[in-house]
Amino acid sequence: MPLVPGVGEGFECSVADLTGVRELVGDYRTAEVICSRFDVAKEGVQTAVIKYLAKSAGPSILETNHSMNTEFLLFSGFLVFLMQAGFAMLCAGHIRVKNNMNILLKNLLDCAVGTMAWFLLGNGFAFGENSKGYANPFIGVGDFALSNTTTNTRSDSSWHLFFFHWAFSAAAATIVAGAVAERVAFECYMGYTCLMTSFVYPVAVHWVWTKWGWLSPFNATPLFGSGAIDFAGGILVHCVGGTASLIGAYFCGPRIGRFGVNGEVNRDYRETNGNLVVLGTFLLWFGWYGFNPGSAGSIAGYTSAAVVSRAAVATTLAAGTGGVACLIISFIINRRWDVMQLCNGVLCGLVAVTPGCGVIDPWAGMLVAILGALVFLGADALMLKVQLDDVVAAVPMHLGCGAMGTLFVGLFAREEFVKDFYGVNPSAGRRWGAFFGGDGKLLAAQIVALLVVMLWVALFFLPYFWAMRRAGLIRVPMEQELAGLDASKYGVITTNELPTMPKPRQKVYM
Repeated sequence: MPLVPGVGEGFECSVADLTGVRELVGDYRTAEVICSRFDVAKEGVQTAVIKYLAKSAGPSILETNHSMNTEFLLFSGFLVFLMQAGFAMLCAGHIRVKNNMNILLKNLLDCAVGTMAWFLLGNGFAFGENSKGYANPFIGVGDFALSNTTTNTRSDSSWHLFFFHWAFSAAAATIVAGAVAERVAFECYMGYTCLMTSFVYPVAVHWVWTKWGWLSPFNATPLFGSGAIDFAGGILVHCVGGTASLIGAYFCGPRIGRFGVNGEVNRDYRETNGNLVVLGTFLLWFGWYGFNPGSAGSIAGYTSAAVVSRAAVATTLAAGTGGVACLIISFIINRRWDVMQLCNGVLCGLVAVTPGCGVIDPWAGMLVAILGALVFLGADALMLKVQLDDVVAAVPMHLGCGAMGTLFVGLFAREEFVKDFYGVNPSAGRRWGAFFGGDGKLLAAQIVALLVVMLWVALFFLPYFWAMRRAGLIRVPMEQELAGLDASKYGVITTNELPTMPKPRQKVYM
């Protein structure tokens, strides 16, 4: 039987086999390649062609999925970063105009300083592994300054993960800017930002979002056979930032004139520019679609696409429901329609749904938003009663609604949704909501994670802000606060605050 030589890979085909292969693939050159790579005479024409196609298609499919997931995560990171503009507009709209440049400077420096801190230390403490691919349950131990990432192969790189989580770290740090606005010293705030993004936030991330973390549901032996579910950062971003805001606001003290001598509240200190508040709310709502659905981490595949889509729907319903709920409750109390409370309600709904947006039903997203509105309004009233001055209501919104949403997951997480994202762990029990047949261990893990993370934040920022106050470095001098930080610190005088001279009386000629 005459043989046709292959192309140098060890096998040869008969003319009949080559013809059969060519008829199946439709190309003479491809048929030659198949004949050279497979023993067609032994395996048969069809088997050889199928093996070739499978071998050729396998890496292509994997590469396509990897590219799709990388693009998805990068785009989600872009959206999360856009939230910084939302934070800036929201803060600028809540403060007096004489301090606008100061708050915008702090918001922008959160990103700039936080970028360096996350690069040098934060990413390593959060996700770093040693050369053997191991990290302990408490803290990351490698990849500082991306030292490991730069040596990885293209198929194993994690550049996109660094970028995505950097955007989250910047969001966590920025929450405090609004709470202590108009009176915190610049140097004190920058020290806080460095500490938050380089160590405090990253270590908490390691506990919950890595396979090594002692609170993580991805751990081989999770806490209580469950681990704590924080799908998109209800604990790690909102409760971390909210706890730091509470501590910062307490040690900074209220702004001059915020409360009267008898404790009455000066209502003129909030919402000085409704246009910026509404614009900031829209930007944050839009950016939240990177925050929540993006936390699924991947979109390629039926299950991943379903998780992302479900998170997007739950996020949308929570935002709308929270806004309407807060507006109506506020109207019942104050007898007026308040657009600022509508904005607050939208953000409360978004915060409240963040911990569980991928593992709860969309209707549950509406329920958690209503509860979030109630928690926010109650906590905000309590803050004013005890004379804690939180300019943008960061503590009621992020700590109050974030904590409530975290506990909500322990009650309303659905079994199939949990398994879709977190998989089936032989060491885990019925780690879904107690109202859906769960064994209650998820709720216990949620409570432990919430309390431990809050204590972790307090462990660092209680002594930090206390020391700053003792040293007289936490707050600007009284005369600077009264004059406005833009003029007194940066030499910027806002147009509508320029001093005016009385116009000279004009002579009247008859």
